[in-house]
Amino acid sequence: MVTSELSVRELCEWAGGQAERLRRGLSEEAGGYPAFVLAQAAKLAEEVGELQAEVLGQAGYQRRAKGGFTPEGMAGELADVLICTAILAVSHGVDLERAVADKIERIEERDLPGVTGGLVD
Repeated sequence: MVTSELSVRELCEWAGGQAERLRRGLSEEAGGYPAFVLAQAAKLAEEVGELQAEVLGQAGYQRRAKGGFTPEGMAGELADVLICTAILAVSHGVDLERAVADKIERIEERDLPGVTGGLVD
């Protein structure tokens, strides 16, 4: 059961099961490597595009063809991006929890007090 306070590790454990469920619904070729991870990378790009549309919509730069843009809509799109990222990470054997912790550490080491920089390299 998923709780409202989900760790990165728990997300990745769930994503591993989800990846296996998705693979079972595909042909042997489509569910294998590299086809499955390529499809997951494409799915992640799709979800990032949907998030981008939500951000633009909330900022007033997107047509409201699909209806209104809401905080709930953005939350859902952010969740989709995280889920797709976790499935892709698990499918590649990436320890996402460690990768995020390492990235945060590098950002904190790089950033000096009073200096604003980008979040990622």
